Amino acid sequence: MQKQPAEINYFFKDGYKEFGKTFLATFRRCGTVIADCWDSVCCHFGELGENALAVIKLDGAFVGFFKAIGFAFMFGLSLGRLIVSAILTPVICFALSIVQTVVLVIFMGLFYFLYSVVFLADWLYRCIKRISTSCPNCQEKYALPTYVCECGAKHTKLVPSRYGVFKRKCLCGRKLRTTFFNGRHKQPGSWICPKCGYELGGPLQVDIPIPVVGGPSSGKTCFINMAITQLEKHAKEKYGLEFKYKPNDALGDDYEANKRNMLNGRLPLKTNDTRLKYYQFYLTPKRVKVKNLVSLCDVAGEAYESNDEIGKQLGYKYANAFLMIVDPLSVRDYRDEIKGEIDISLYKASIRDMDEVLNTLILILENMKCLTAKTMIKTDVCVVFAKGDIPGLDDKIGMSAIQRYMQENNVRSKYDAANAVCENFLRQYSEENFLNSLKSKFKSVQFFTSSALGHVQNGEGFIGEGVEEPVLWLIDKVSLSINLRSLWGKKI
Repeated sequence: MQKQPAEINYFFKDGYKEFGKTFLATFRRCGTVIADCWDSVCCHFGELGENALAVIKLDGAFVGFFKAIGFAFMFGLSLGRLIVSAILTPVICFALSIVQTVVLVIFMGLFYFLYSVVFLADWLYRCIKRISTSCPNCQEKYALPTYVCECGAKHTKLVPSRYGVFKRKCLCGRKLRTTFFNGRHKQPGSWICPKCGYELGGPLQVDIPIPVVGGPSSGKTCFINMAITQLEKHAKEKYGLEFKYKPNDALGDDYEANKRNMLNGRLPLKTNDTRLKYYQFYLTPKRVKVKNLVSLCDVAGEAYESNDEIGKQLGYKYANAFLMIVDPLSVRDYRDEIKGEIDISLYKASIRDMDEVLNTLILILENMKCLTAKTMIKTDVCVVFAKGDIPGLDDKIGMSAIQRYMQENNVRSKYDAANAVCENFLRQYSEENFLNSLKSKFKSVQFFTSSALGHVQNGEGFIGEGVEEPVLWLIDKVSLSINLRSLWGKKI
């Protein structure tokens, strides 16, 4: 674990140091006692020798005799003390050290058990709830961002660790909570991206990034902004979900401006960014603590003209699902069929073939995820045919076509019917390659038809049709807390 600006917990450092000091001090004292006993034996032995020599020389023999007996007794006591000290004292010291070690091991064992339980519980909670955070600036994704204390110290791993189980002490003296259970996400301070330092929101959220894929002029930006506008308006009353838009200035947030433009009959600002632009909002059922942070990620359609440019979009690697916008006018045979009947310039036809956009996406995902050409990409995809207000299109892939198919084929689910009529449309207009690539490469594919504007630009406010369902479909597929089975009529 990377070194943190915090004090290491007693049981991970000082506890071992104190035990070592006590152990060494005990045996150091034992050595001192033995050395003192040895010195006493040597001293009394010397005095005994001197008096014994005096007796032998008859020099004060009577007095020397009794002195010799006294020194012999003292020598015997010192020798006995030395023997006892040399044998018994180490045994006692060792026994006391064993007792101290056992007690310390029990306490440390209990502490490490508690630490392991808390660490595992916090980790499992994050895994089960799928808690993570994506950076809208550098597009990296993290289980937990970096916490910045009020003093400015950066804690890259604010989790139960050797710096503390439930709390750790920052070098500034502040006590920081380390788990979601005791309020890690509520404490003062900020959370930033570990890679680029961009300031993020709180860490308690389910991150759901959904890149919106499509060629130039396919209608991605219109779709994204209208879908968010409609969800903001209908989330509570129609779906029982709490909605809150989350502005971010990583690439400039123009959602409010685009919403006003569309309500007043003006087109949103065209996306020229060749980096994924995150439009973020919270969408969560009531009384659910861990909120879903949905990111609809937009990028200029021109980016799909270069594999290198799309390859820089790291967000594709971490995407939970993909929403692909298809301009029906990019289907060459269909465009040729209707160009004599309507003025297709009013609908700003996309000039990029849909299968080229799809092939670019698949190639980049294979490279990012290190997959072979035969390996399925385990990601859900919604394919949305945009510009559903084109005259006559409703009879081919719109609600009229879907209802007719349901009646003629006794199909109860309009979503199964939508898949059938859209697939028939692609086959009819020679786009089998696109269809086969989709169905063989991705885990699941659902087709929708929508109109982000409702009509061509004529000064009247735009009203989107069919823009909410594709987004909700993908969110429902990914989110554990959202279940809109009553809307779909089946489990998805």
